[in-house]
Amino acid sequence: MTTRSLADHHAAVSQALIPNPAMDVLIADAVGGTLAEDIVAREPVPAFPVAQFDGYAVLAADVSGARGDAPAVLPVSYDIDFATRSPRTHIPSTAARIPSGAPLPRGADAVVALAATDGGVARVAVGTPVAPGQGVLPVGADVAAGTVLAAAGTRLGPRQVAAAAALGMPRLRVHPVPRVVVLAVGDEIIDPGARHRGAEVSDANSHLLAGLIRRAGAQAFRVGPVPDEPRALRAAIEDQLVRADVLITTGGLSDGPRDTVATVLAQLGDFQVVDLDLAPGGRQGLGGIEFGDRVLPVVALPGHPGAAAIGFEACVRPALRAMCGHRTRERDTVVARAAQGWSVPAGMVRPTPVILDDVDGVAVATPLPAARLSVTDLARADALVWSGVQGLQVAAGDQVRCAYWG
Repeated sequence: MTTRSLADHHAAVSQALIPNPAMDVLIADAVGGTLAEDIVAREPVPAFPVAQFDGYAVLAADVSGARGDAPAVLPVSYDIDFATRSPRTHIPSTAARIPSGAPLPRGADAVVALAATDGGVARVAVGTPVAPGQGVLPVGADVAAGTVLAAAGTRLGPRQVAAAAALGMPRLRVHPVPRVVVLAVGDEIIDPGARHRGAEVSDANSHLLAGLIRRAGAQAFRVGPVPDEPRALRAAIEDQLVRADVLITTGGLSDGPRDTVATVLAQLGDFQVVDLDLAPGGRQGLGGIEFGDRVLPVVALPGHPGAAAIGFEACVRPALRAMCGHRTRERDTVVARAAQGWSVPAGMVRPTPVILDDVDGVAVATPLPAARLSVTDLARADALVWSGVQGLQVAAGDQVRCAYWG
């Protein structure tokens, strides 16, 4: 057992949770991944001048004298469709029917909107003149050749994937979304709704952590409950080695004879239990399991739901956000007025859960200063007010910075 500052442990977890190796994935599977290479437009989009709307491709000079009472009448030379490999050649003094987005014929310089004509098939009457370039999207109107649409390190969302698709890219090189396995450990834990045979408690932690992991941007796979029996625990962990990029355990870190998480993880790899200057959630573990050509990072959190939530919030969530490719790793905050005073003793970093209300347009924070963060507090709290190791004194009406929690 060793002691470590919260800042040092935060850094250690961040060093352990590194992005997945880059791989080529189908564009349909790329959302959520982190780009390993820039998305660059090799060609302009569109590659040819194209019609901005349905209508007729013309030479502007051929309809320069058109008026509603004296339309310019032109023969329709052909219909343009999207099967044409390259732009056709325009026949002067004619019009060509063209759909929106189709390439403009060479020699044509404008598109007359369908609504400005009589919609003719063999001959068309054009009721208004057009200027050269009117109704036409020029080459590169959407994307110029050489444009970087998304830089390496960008976490891919639907908009970036759509941009890559528009460039005709079927695959992207990305660091995939990390898969985090959550394993709840304890003889006393049962699934919610399972039959109680004694003093068992329902497993809240794995559901809590799986939700927090998904909110952080990773995939979560819940396993459990798993008893403290060493062989069963080891088997459960080994079953997850293939699919896990990160393993998070909760429970089994106390000093009792039935708490076997540290012993089993130390047998499987390099693992250390540490006590941090954090309350609750100060008893944590960190290590790695060698599997094939990689090391699976393992983070162990306490068994009490409040302690597990705070331990995850303080140490794991920022590192997991970075692993997922998010540029912002910390929670959004709001400055609120304290509805009442409270005191936090020195010696530990302690979060105070608060309820946020809007009072005449001003955020007001009401503390829930429980001795231990209860399940009720977890459900009610909107945000956390963090103290330093020096403690915190808040008077009613003071301004406090609240980190949203959800």
